[in-house]
Amino acid sequence: MTFKGIHIVDKKLASGETRVYVYAWRGGPRMHADINDDEAMMLEWLRLTRERPAQASDGPRTVSDLIKAYVASSDFSGLKDRTKIDYKAALDRIEAKFHAMELGALEQRGARADIRRWRDAEFADRKRTGDLTMTVFNKVLNFGVDQEEILRNPLEKMAKLSAGTRRDIIWSDEQMQVFSARAPRHLARAMILAKWTGQRQADLLKLTWKAYDGTYIKLQQGKAGRGKAGKKVKILVSDELRAVLDEIKAEQTARANHEDEKKRRPAPVNILTTERGTPWISGFKASWAQAVKDTGITGVTFHDLRGTFITLAHRAGVLIKDIAEASGHDEKECERVIRQHYLATGSETVIRSLESAAKRRKRTAGEQDL
Repeated sequence: MTFKGIHIVDKKLASGETRVYVYAWRGGPRMHADINDDEAMMLEWLRLTRERPAQASDGPRTVSDLIKAYVASSDFSGLKDRTKIDYKAALDRIEAKFHAMELGALEQRGARADIRRWRDAEFADRKRTGDLTMTVFNKVLNFGVDQEEILRNPLEKMAKLSAGTRRDIIWSDEQMQVFSARAPRHLARAMILAKWTGQRQADLLKLTWKAYDGTYIKLQQGKAGRGKAGKKVKILVSDELRAVLDEIKAEQTARANHEDEKKRRPAPVNILTTERGTPWISGFKASWAQAVKDTGITGVTFHDLRGTFITLAHRAGVLIKDIAEASGHDEKECERVIRQHYLATGSETVIRSLESAAKRRKRTAGEQDL
């Protein structure tokens, strides 16, 4: 492709060697891709110029131009930082293939089929990544329609590659036992906290000791539907979870009062911490993924612990109306929410039923061993 405004400088070093420095534009950021690798150069140039103010052009508008306009809009700037990171990765994938495609071509018959064939081939073994990429592409094209850059969105109502839900995927008792026994203790605790609360990873990592009064955990969820505030939830703490929380508190207190002053650490306000006793700012996903790999567990994610909580509650005989009462939904809405692998809150009925079921399983296992 043509790199508009790219700036190349030949610099002579003290050793006498001449080195080539490439900049995305005069006065712009330096590019580090191999100058002989056209594809790598193209992708880095597109990424660096994406947030640069649009430059006047005599040629037809392209998908790359539309993406630049989208990134500069409030549609993109209003997203959460974590979402922006995921969207930028998707935009990289889209631009790598369609950067030079003229917007007029999107309105022609066959554009939808061409994009779909690319998606099916490129993401055959990465269906969820493919779905995210197409979701972002769809948003960019909807933005184009709103801006009257294009007359129609060829991706409208395109079916997903993946099944779209993980509600049938849960952690088995054996998997939870293996992870609890073999994973680093600070991560095993995170699993137990998720198992007994049904809350999202982000909310659990932010959970502080102020939210726990010895009997209940009360928290404000940080994520909800479009335009809705996260729900306030109140969760009865099970015996197993209480034991884990007591263990964490004792460990944090001991570290804060360590006899060796150099090893002392201030008692953290967060319940879950890194192995060093510091709050999780980043790195949890990578640490979790490595622990799951090391324990030999496959096919489940941290998010699936939410579905595990829901499924165990159903198996324990909890009625939908009880879950609905605890979550604040009407029963029909609660059924829809459960089908989508989401539970807004726990309740005393749910937690006590789960504990009773767990105790029955232990008694049955003990009788079988006799």
